[in-house]
Amino acid sequence: MRRLSTLMLAVFAVPALAAEPLGASEDEFKMYLHYKLAMADTRVQAMKPEARLPAIAKDASFKLKDLQQAITKVEAAGDLKAKCEANLKETFASGQLAGRMGKLEVDTSGDHAIAYVQWFNEEQNDLPVEASYAARLATDACPVASTVTVWAQNKAVPQQRLFQALVSSTSARRISLDKVKDFGPTRYLKLFEKVKSVANGDDLSAESKP
Repeated sequence: MRRLSTLMLAVFAVPALAAEPLGASEDEFKMYLHYKLAMADTRVQAMKPEARLPAIAKDASFKLKDLQQAITKVEAAGDLKAKCEANLKETFASGQLAGRMGKLEVDTSGDHAIAYVQWFNEEQNDLPVEASYAARLATDACPVASTVTVWAQNKAVPQQRLFQALVSSTSARRISLDKVKDFGPTRYLKLFEKVKSVANGDDLSAESKP
């Protein structure tokens, strides 16, 4: 039994996490993105410069001090989108899905950051386990992301979509990497939203590339 457990841990070995610190938290980055969107609003632009930040904070129910701190930290941190994408590539370069990754991107154009993780699946029974693994690693690699969207293509037929779902970073952090083999198909899969999987009989033909 001990030998079997050792083998399972080897199969689901956790890669070393990327070392690049981001310098801002998820909540701070959300506040900053909200601020950036608000500053583009013509109603805010019509205000006197000194009135804009207090108005944005009040409208969003932020404390002005917290918003100011978030802006300072995020702007000092540099390009968090680029840092996150570099972390994702480094993180997934080893471990269970190494050599089977597709797109690894982060979208910061809205009011919160979204990490996108694509991989190529070899065995449909592994989809829930791989999705859980991918979501947790993505959240660790890009802690400013509020949502992780994951999807899998068929390695043998790359244009065929096999799985797609999204999960909040809060839920993804509840996934234990050393337990994905046991709980991926049950407890952890329930953390995801908008799940579609061919293993469950879902039709993903519309999402597959022609």
